[in-house]
Amino acid sequence: MANIKFYIVDVFAPKKYAGNQLAVFFDLEQLVSSDQMLAITREINFAESTFITSIEADGSFGVRIFTTEYEVPFAGHPTLGTAYIIAKKLLDTPSNEVLLRLKKGDIPVRIGSPDNLETSRFTMQQAQPDFGATFDSEMVSTALGFSANDLDSSMPIEVVNTGLPYLIVFLKNLNVIKKLKLNSDKVEQFLRSQKLHKENSPIGLTTSLFFVTKETEQKQHQYHSRMFVLESDSIWEDAATGSANGCLLAYLLKNVNAPMSAIVEQGYEMGRESLLYLDGALNENEYILKVGGQVIPISEGTWSI
Repeated sequence: MANIKFYIVDVFAPKKYAGNQLAVFFDLEQLVSSDQMLAITREINFAESTFITSIEADGSFGVRIFTTEYEVPFAGHPTLGTAYIIAKKLLDTPSNEVLLRLKKGDIPVRIGSPDNLETSRFTMQQAQPDFGATFDSEMVSTALGFSANDLDSSMPIEVVNTGLPYLIVFLKNLNVIKKLKLNSDKVEQFLRSQKLHKENSPIGLTTSLFFVTKETEQKQHQYHSRMFVLESDSIWEDAATGSANGCLLAYLLKNVNAPMSAIVEQGYEMGRESLLYLDGALNENEYILKVGGQVIPISEGTWSI
């Protein structure tokens, strides 16, 4: 029986046992099939797991990302968590950048303190955004089962995609976002009706729901957020979502102002405090989208395949 190494980290975590959990597997000999990768991801049952499949001649790393439902072309916290493990376990000397080759494309990750990875900020630059449909507030609130009065009417409801698609919905305040409860049947009906479900979406991916408010738990932060995804016919909440925050950054640059920096808090309702650092600019038609955070090591072991 063959074995591969794996590591567990918390990403976007200001402390241990916070942020978003990630399992990173070494498959440099490419012993694991796609079906096995999906099965392993389901077994460990985090939001995502990653598999490092190659070290390229130019020093970049081939990486595949799986949710418990399917392989995805990009995801935020898996990118940063994998970059941390690469820097700690696979680089011969400290470096201020690693390059991940994902299905979406090449994603560079900057390492703020290469000699002290545990306190370093890891920052990825995301791909150019695709802006999708905008939606009427009455329609969205009715479809998802909450009051239109809960929405921040100054902010449009819009789909944005930098590798994974999100419907960005601004809510009025912390009280509204904390009491938010979604019904999986209503969410699925809405997604299917708007062709945002993996089975009828042109891109073959289900659009997730990213709720944001300008009122925050901590005064030094700018936004408070929650992310919900429909997977396996159920609604799941994510503790820290780098891809969604990259889409939020693009949304803000388009609809509010540029350039900008912001700290987003997420995961508070789940008891997994998460902090995501956004830095962006819009230069003519080019979006600069940087999302960063800290990675905390938790454990490591050997997985039998």
